[in-house]
Amino acid sequence: MRIWFKKLLNISKYLIFLALGVFVFWWVYKDEPLAKYKSAFSHLNYFWIALSIIFSILSQISRAIRWNMLIRPLGYQPRLYNSYFAVLILYFVNLLLPRAGEVFRCTILGKYEKIPFAKLAGTVFVERMVDFITLMLLVVAILLSQFGVFVSFFNTHPDFKANFLNLFSVEHILSGVGILLVFVILIFLFNRYYKQNKTDKRNTLIRRIKLIKQNFVSGIKSIAQLENKWLFIGHTFFIFVMWLFMLYVIFLAYEPTSHLSLQTGMITFLMGGLAMLAPVQGGIGPWHFMVYETLFIYGIEKADGKVFALIAHASTNLIYLFLGMVALLIIPLINKPRILKA
Repeated sequence: MRIWFKKLLNISKYLIFLALGVFVFWWVYKDEPLAKYKSAFSHLNYFWIALSIIFSILSQISRAIRWNMLIRPLGYQPRLYNSYFAVLILYFVNLLLPRAGEVFRCTILGKYEKIPFAKLAGTVFVERMVDFITLMLLVVAILLSQFGVFVSFFNTHPDFKANFLNLFSVEHILSGVGILLVFVILIFLFNRYYKQNKTDKRNTLIRRIKLIKQNFVSGIKSIAQLENKWLFIGHTFFIFVMWLFMLYVIFLAYEPTSHLSLQTGMITFLMGGLAMLAPVQGGIGPWHFMVYETLFIYGIEKADGKVFALIAHASTNLIYLFLGMVALLIIPLINKPRILKA
């Protein structure tokens, strides 16, 4: 009964977030005539849309290669096509269930390459930390080069400014310290229990926790055993560049934004990225809002900015949906001979 209630709670949570995203999306586009979007899509330069898709595929391949670089020091040699399909499934699942894609990609690759889930989770944790550090460096660089744009954005959106400043209020800082303290206490109590019972071979829970802990830690340590750290950094840089160009070339596909610079693309990429932190499937709603408001600062009419946001979001996520579904269909077929042989 409790399991079913927990599942129902999780489903309800995702549905609520989806409903909120759809509401924001409806609120953004409710006053715009449908004919405007039909006209915009019919006059797009689809060469640039195709190029955006190519950049997307290249970023996914690079991400699969980078992931394999972290897995190989663990003693496994995953096939690149399996890692690539797992990455495609990651994007596909994230469009349906926010933040669930990482679990699915570890499950998929673990199933077909016989790699413990916890070890793969450790490598994904490393990946996420590397991406987070890279994003923070990018944020600092863009903030310094485009500080006036952020000031202008917050001045024209006092509610965003108030919410941003509220993050650093005394109450939030004390709450964060309190949560951290509780977390440290729980770790201390768990370690104490673990040390007292780790020699008890009859304790199934301890044995499982010990194995998961060892696998997860070994996954994290894989970054220290990389064969070529500079190549790993190169792939990380390449992935972010591809993400940026995926968005920028859409500027060139749509006439009202075709004159915008790469620098404008960088700030739009960053602001859209901040919107993706919202736990909404595919960032639907919040991403569109942040993008068209950012473009408005650069002189793009809001109506045109909304059209651009719709084009960019649709072209990116439709390819994620298509490739993800293809990957789900293909991966069991190409691995079937090996499974039957085993």
